Amino acid sequence: MEDSNQSLQEEECLALSSIYGRDFHQDPHLPDSADITLHLAPGPVILRCHFPTTYPSDEPPYYELVAEWHNRAGVAHGISESVRKKVDERLLDLFVPGQVVVFEWIASLQEILEEAYGREDEREPDEPQSPPASIQTTPLVHKPPSPISEPSEDGDTTFPMTLPPDCPPITHSVNPVIDRKSIFIAHVAPIVSPADAATVVQALLSNKRIMRATHNISAYRIVENNGVVRQDCDDDGETAAGGRLLHMLQLADVRGAVVVVSRWYGGIQLGPARFKHINNVARTLLEHCGFIQSGSDMRGKGKSGKKR
Repeated sequence: MEDSNQSLQEEECLALSSIYGRDFHQDPHLPDSADITLHLAPGPVILRCHFPTTYPSDEPPYYELVAEWHNRAGVAHGISESVRKKVDERLLDLFVPGQVVVFEWIASLQEILEEAYGREDEREPDEPQSPPASIQTTPLVHKPPSPISEPSEDGDTTFPMTLPPDCPPITHSVNPVIDRKSIFIAHVAPIVSPADAATVVQALLSNKRIMRATHNISAYRIVENNGVVRQDCDDDGETAAGGRLLHMLQLADVRGAVVVVSRWYGGIQLGPARFKHINNVARTLLEHCGFIQSGSDMRGKGKSGKKR
């Protein structure tokens, strides 16, 4: 059971990392804990989760809220006891044994805290924003993507294809993810049926460069008007990658889309990092195509309530 719990924890953290990006942090030396940053009017709040070996089979994560704000007079304050009590009651009520819960916790916590303190974009212009206690921030340096020679042998990043009849429009990543010579590119299309998903994959594989990719991992998710969910995934030889990709679609509540991630192996094994790259390049393109709400707009819009 511990092995099963650990696998579920790893998949949950991978999906959360893909969804929340820089607002998710996990120390590689502390794989049994994770931090998620929420953005409020007084300043950021850290939801710090600690995963026991019995989560999610028997008990929920342990958690703490880290916040240190200052009012206009410079007086430090944090989350009130009444709000903390409300959070405790809500989060514990959401846990269902056997099911991961952190994504629902984040959505519910954001809702409670925004109701009590307001959103970040409602902060007074002259009101300072203080980082949570004990949380260090490091300036981020954005580097332009490296030029690629593979898979773009002909010098472009387009993928000429033979499109089957009624094939949905397909959008490709503009900037690939490159790590130790491995290249990851995502392809996304809107769909209304599993047959559409198969048509998109067929069209993609008509391109020689995509067909020659080491793996073409795919997942799709459709929610019909009656609430029925149709979904599936394919590892294409990258064990567990399809399931992890589908899990990300589920947590982000992606509807009516198929995503395929092509990976060209560069000769150096990446270990677990390959799963992060697969999900991240997929999430970025899904955001671009409007299937996932990007940035702060997404944080408070998850579903609250127990899973059924």
